[in-house]
Amino acid sequence: MKVEEKFTVNAPADEVWAFLTDPERVAAALPGAEITEKVDENTYKGGMSVSMGPVSAAYSGTVAFELDEENRSAVVSARGQGKAGMGNADMRMKSTVVALGPGETEVTVEANVAVTGILAQLGRGMMQPVSKRMFQQFTKAMAKALASP
Repeated sequence: MKVEEKFTVNAPADEVWAFLTDPERVAAALPGAEITEKVDENTYKGGMSVSMGPVSAAYSGTVAFELDEENRSAVVSARGQGKAGMGNADMRMKSTVVALGPGETEVTVEANVAVTGILAQLGRGMMQPVSKRMFQQFTKAMAKALASP
């Protein structure tokens, strides 16, 4: 499944970039996500829980960051193993941060997500709305975190 999103944040680009490259802050803003261990400078272990209607799935795995500081671009690769036979999930996401003005920043996100198991059986029709809802929750949480002093 491909996910493409673009949104604007009322915060300076440097602050948005710092937020998006901090795995702890990202996990805190993403519903169902948690970081449990730092493996090395760019790799972390953690978990993710997702609910789609009456079905829930929980994954544990790793997430790795490749950062291009100069261009404010990041590639995040995540791989999770479903708990209790729920299947697997793989994601590769590229995000880019662009200053629109001194206090306004545009973030572009392109992701490819592959899921096996029970969530894949539910089909793309359910996965797209859930993905969109999670993304909206994340952007609201990020905007709130960046607005706080």
